[in-house]
Amino acid sequence: MRKELIIGTGVGIPLIILMIFIGGDGHSSFDLGESEITPGDPKQIELESPHSEQSSLDCSGTAQCFEGTVTKIIDGDTIIVDGQSIRFSLSSAPELKMFEGQDSKKFIETICPVGSKVLVDEDDGQVLGSYGRMVGVITCNGINLNSELLDANLGYLQDRFCDSSEFGKESWAQKHGCSNSGSELENSNNNPEPAKSNCDTSYPDFCIPSSPPDLDCKDIEKKGFTVLQPDPHRFDSDKDGIGCES
Repeated sequence: MRKELIIGTGVGIPLIILMIFIGGDGHSSFDLGESEITPGDPKQIELESPHSEQSSLDCSGTAQCFEGTVTKIIDGDTIIVDGQSIRFSLSSAPELKMFEGQDSKKFIETICPVGSKVLVDEDDGQVLGSYGRMVGVITCNGINLNSELLDANLGYLQDRFCDSSEFGKESWAQKHGCSNSGSELENSNNNPEPAKSNCDTSYPDFCIPSSPPDLDCKDIEKKGFTVLQPDPHRFDSDKDGIGCES
């Protein structure tokens, strides 16, 4: 009788311990197939961290804002960032066919070469872009390329966009001429005839302002228009009397 009790006790106690260890559903707490991510788990933090990156970018307004890599320099006022063509807001460079245009491109290539990381802040006032290009301010290696092009006297301010551009009130734009755009607009509204007289007679088909600033074909919506000499904007490079043919 004592021997049977000892045997029963020896079998029963380990069996009870095993059932407690396994639990009612038959799975132990070490079942690797049922692992869970608990609050504060490093895996959970890793999944959530990428969402906070964009909010830290130093951009103004509500239009697109992103960081990317320069893959090509088109000219002095247009570069390619991650496959997207970006046109400088408010700042314009001469055409590449002109000597000054080549200098502008080389200048941008020097301070922001291909492979550089840049911050693109799209202009809230020009979200429709320009000929398929996004319009915005580009910061490269801590340098505002839009402002730097003007500071180097290798480009000119597109002052007709000062009132609509998100960046028209910024110090660099004000320094290069946007500070006068409001009063000029008011004067043109109060005195329409003087404003009309600013149309250059070299372009009789429609009104094109006299130089300065010097305009390029990409700044003119119409193509193939009549050009008379002296053609101050040099729209008719082959002197056949037709401007911006291509």
